[in-house]
Amino acid sequence: MAEKKNRYGRKFRLVDDPDESWREFGRSDPYFGVLSTDRFRAGNLDQAGLREFFATGEAHIQDVLETLERHVGPVVYAGEALDFGCGVGRLVLPLARRFAAVTGVDISEAYIAEASRNAAREGLSNVSFAPDLDSLKGRQFDLIHTYIVFNHIPWRRGKELIGQLYGLLKENGVMALHVLHRRRAGPARRVVSWARRNFLPLHGLINVLRGRPFFEPLMQGNEYRLDELLPWLNGLGVRGLHVRTEPAQDGDSFAFLFFAKGPPPSP
Repeated sequence: MAEKKNRYGRKFRLVDDPDESWREFGRSDPYFGVLSTDRFRAGNLDQAGLREFFATGEAHIQDVLETLERHVGPVVYAGEALDFGCGVGRLVLPLARRFAAVTGVDISEAYIAEASRNAAREGLSNVSFAPDLDSLKGRQFDLIHTYIVFNHIPWRRGKELIGQLYGLLKENGVMALHVLHRRRAGPARRVVSWARRNFLPLHGLINVLRGRPFFEPLMQGNEYRLDELLPWLNGLGVRGLHVRTEPAQDGDSFAFLFFAKGPPPSP
């Protein structure tokens, strides 16, 4: 489909491309794109806000590691960790303080650039970044983590990415996978969501009605139904699976899955 630039210099599409939407957040409002509260918008963010933003990452990673060790198995801190969808490095930085080496993966050049600056500011030299999983072929990680990422990726593509991530995990390595598992949306809301994805001017109008910029990108909400995801993970050979559901947010329910990589399934 032909593209044109709007008055903000952004490429205008009629149909949403979640990858490009994420890149646009990286260019225009990176911290809000990670934690979508007005406190972290570019125009509001000050030093106190930055400290608060990164403190949430420290608390999150500590909780994740304690959960893995309590319910799944030991974490090899002398090894390497990977954070998929790393954004500005909110979770990469606390991982780098605990692991020998950390790789952040993000499709947005702007996000990787900001994450690199944040790591350098903290004096963390054990951090590297990659634009995609294909560039990591042949590598193996002791921990793989991803949080508030796959809800923005449609299930069919996300399933492939989860499979790639699992393939990068060492045997007995541990993984923390966060998904939106249920949207409590009636037929009307689902129709509106479909229309916003497939006719972005409607999304722009809804932005304006909510007091947001017309061209603020869409954040998709994609379900990963546990009755499909869990059997598929079991087929990969995961072990020690621990599922923690989270309180609903605006009617959407999330789940955090913790597991280890077992030996390859028998043929």
